[in-house]
Amino acid sequence: MFRKFLPKNDKFYHLLSEFAKSVYEGAKLLHEIMNNPDMLSENASKIHIIENTCDEFTHSIISELNETFVTPIDREDIYLLANSLDDVIDSIHTIATRLGIYKPKKSFIFGPQLTGILLSQTEIILQIVEHLQDLKNTMQKIIAIRNLETEGDLVFKEALTNLFENQDDVKELLKEKEILENLEKAVDRCQRVAIVIESIIIKNV
Repeated sequence: MFRKFLPKNDKFYHLLSEFAKSVYEGAKLLHEIMNNPDMLSENASKIHIIENTCDEFTHSIISELNETFVTPIDREDIYLLANSLDDVIDSIHTIATRLGIYKPKKSFIFGPQLTGILLSQTEIILQIVEHLQDLKNTMQKIIAIRNLETEGDLVFKEALTNLFENQDDVKELLKEKEILENLEKAVDRCQRVAIVIESIIIKNV
């Protein structure tokens, strides 16, 4: 009971909101790359900067957790949310880096679809995290993230089928397969963010 009357550090809400915003910006830049490969060099550099910024957010959140006695939501949930967001931006950074190294000879047929799904997921995540102080009526957004993850699985399978049926260059096949797998992983990691948020909702609403 006494815990309810202790001051809470609301800085976590701001840090997590800025974190989610950065992840969304990273997804937007990756989507631009998939739709316009000429943007690869410029956007990959921006994504690298964003990934470093997100590492700083993670460090700041951990530092605040170590220094704060009472947190607005469970400290474990804050830590898990920060880490799950970091996993998403790490995946985005990995994809952009691989594209820069591999320099595929042609655009990915299903690439824009997958990055579009990822972009939609990160946008919904941002909308939720920006309102962590009021999580009522959020479950529909959680369901939307899950539905997008299911859609991503279907697109990924279709993309692999198309790749093995139509790509005769083994090197290009391996490059494209790895990129597609990393895109699928990024979409899946957004689902993990949703799971963490759902746990927060259950505890606090």
